[in-house]
Amino acid sequence: MSAEIPDRIKVLWFLPTHGDSRYLGTSEGGRAVDLDYLTQVAQAADTLGYYG
Repeated sequence: MSAEIPDRIKVLWFLPTHGDSRYLGTSEGGRAVDLDYLTQVAQAADTLGYYG
């Protein structure tokens, strides 16, 4: 049995418009979301080659 190994891993990302935190579904330890922060997240994901 053989399997193809992709050249690159595809990582899907999204903007955390609900807020950004270490814990899903809670604002504990969360960071407020504003346009500057969303821009920073999008630029970092783009620079790293993520898609979404």
